[in-house]
Amino acid sequence: MKSLGFSSPLRPGLGLSGRHLKEARFESRSSLPISAACVVANGVRETLSSLLGVPVTLRLFAPSVPAPQAWQAILREARLYRVGGNAADAAIVLRRADASALSAALFGESAAAPTQRALSPIECDVLDRMVGAVAANFAAVCGTREGRAVERVSALGGFVTYFELAIEEPLIARIGVALSRDPSPEARGSLAVAHLAGIKLDTLATLDLGSAQAATVARLAVGATLPIEPAALQRCTLAAQGQRLAHGGGGVRNGRYAMRLDAVRSAV
Repeated sequence: MKSLGFSSPLRPGLGLSGRHLKEARFESRSSLPISAACVVANGVRETLSSLLGVPVTLRLFAPSVPAPQAWQAILREARLYRVGGNAADAAIVLRRADASALSAALFGESAAAPTQRALSPIECDVLDRMVGAVAANFAAVCGTREGRAVERVSALGGFVTYFELAIEEPLIARIGVALSRDPSPEARGSLAVAHLAGIKLDTLATLDLGSAQAATVARLAVGATLPIEPAALQRCTLAAQGQRLAHGGGGVRNGRYAMRLDAVRSAV
């Protein structure tokens, strides 16, 4: 969803009365409620605490909508799992170092530093079981699970939203969560035509008399007469703020210039 945002200050010290100026721009933001991501984070923390047998400290990074090049970095050499849901599909993303740290912790080992080593078949099986337990907490973001199995996949395509769960204790690792769709934002009010009824607009009626060469216009003098063809009187338009609202015929009524509306068109 496109939302209005503001960049960092354009240049240090640029501004009025000591205030920095920021550039307004529209940027893509996830409409996934942070409360839904918090439900997932709390459930994952409790699940990991049960599996590891020790309290787990976990930090949530807010949902975002990564750019295509960011997805390439997120998924590079990552271990991927797909979870089907009736509201959206979810995916668990484990980078190689994070998968290694989680595997070591599940076996009661301490990983002094993240490593990029390949996992053994036994470690892969244990890690897959952990992912299955973690995925049971995803109902808040993907809806009712479609099937109980968590599918191991080699690639992800068409996913939109992404957030991360950063484990800080008793190990250092991150669990990425991707969603196949961003939820539609809730409608929080509406604007009816009646709300705009009292607003006044300055409108401009113009008559298209045709075209003339610049040299002809330059030779015009005070008192010159410009002929108007009868058909030209039917090329009158009504506009507001540069947007055409209607068109029809022009003329005079009760001593005033007037316009007869033949058709009304949208201003957008």
